[in-house]
Amino acid sequence: MRGRALAVTTALVVSALAWVAPPLAAQQQCAPPADKVSQAAGWSLQRLAPERVWGFSRGESTIVAVVGTGVSAASPALAGSVHSGQNLAGAGPADNDCSGRDTFIAGVIAAHPMPGTGFTGIAPGAQILPIRVTDDASKVDPGRLAAGIRQAADSGARVIAVTVGTPVAAPDLRAAVTYALSRDALVVAAADADAGKDAIPYPAGFPEALAVAGIDEQGSPITSAVRPSLVAPGKNVVSIGPAGAGHLVASAGGIGVGFVAGAAALVRDYHRDLSPAEVRHRLESTADHPSTALPDPQRGYGVVNPHAAVTTVLPAESGEQPMPVRAPSVQLPSVPVVDPLPNAVALVVTTVVGAAMLTGAIAAALVRRARKRGWRSAWNAPPKDGQPARS
Repeated sequence: MRGRALAVTTALVVSALAWVAPPLAAQQQCAPPADKVSQAAGWSLQRLAPERVWGFSRGESTIVAVVGTGVSAASPALAGSVHSGQNLAGAGPADNDCSGRDTFIAGVIAAHPMPGTGFTGIAPGAQILPIRVTDDASKVDPGRLAAGIRQAADSGARVIAVTVGTPVAAPDLRAAVTYALSRDALVVAAADADAGKDAIPYPAGFPEALAVAGIDEQGSPITSAVRPSLVAPGKNVVSIGPAGAGHLVASAGGIGVGFVAGAAALVRDYHRDLSPAEVRHRLESTADHPSTALPDPQRGYGVVNPHAAVTTVLPAESGEQPMPVRAPSVQLPSVPVVDPLPNAVALVVTTVVGAAMLTGAIAAALVRRARKRGWRSAWNAPPKDGQPARS
């Protein structure tokens, strides 16, 4: 995310009353509990409508690692879903989040439905594995980040959401992403993470990672230094705080990662035999594509679509083979062209002549027979008066 910490806005969405919190990390203070409940789900959930797919999957079998500042297990909306995780940034547990930054993103991924609010995570059945690699999202050590990705892969995460970035394209960081893929984990990384002025954030800058950038309510992309593969809501997004049953509204880099990671968790839960590369292909091919040539420089393959990502039947996965561009040509032997009219005329004439001859023969036979019978009857007939009898 941009800035030293997530700038959060607590709000009652219905009343539109809001309070802007100061930069918490800069003050070395932890975020206060979120106590204002939003009855509305927010535009991001209205746009993505994840509830349409929950009849197929809620992500129950998927562990999603959140690599960044830690995730608070004290948030009621994540109760029972946050593992103890691993803290690579120093002392203390990984399931404690002072700034509330990654708890907010974890809520986008897997927050449970709660009474009195329409907000929920994309995959409310998924499990969250917090991997803390920094306490300041603007200062990320590449070696520690690489170790965090490896730790997430070794801990059984099938989706790794990297919410932070570093301007250093360290070879061991790229190797960590490749290692995660070999361990059946898809790495989803923030293309709009704060890595310094105009700096490319890694691991999102590596082609092996699925880079995600944010969009606003109108679908306009938030500026990122990396060409994203997908985009997702990143402005005025509703989610949860590190404590309290209320909600926060935030606009920052890295939030879009939560929506894509949640969709990936749904896909991995429902299509359990797919590899990370196949999951990525499914997410990209079923996104709401922009009208431009793909991938678009600012939107990639478009806005992630959780329902389509889970339910669409892809030909490559169903065993169907694509139609060939052009069927191979077949050489047939040449056949001389024959005018059918003379043969037809000859056939007609032959038929007519034959019929006439047969008719004549039948008529002649009948005449002969009639004459013969007529003569015999006439010969045997009694004589008329005055005529002599035949002898």
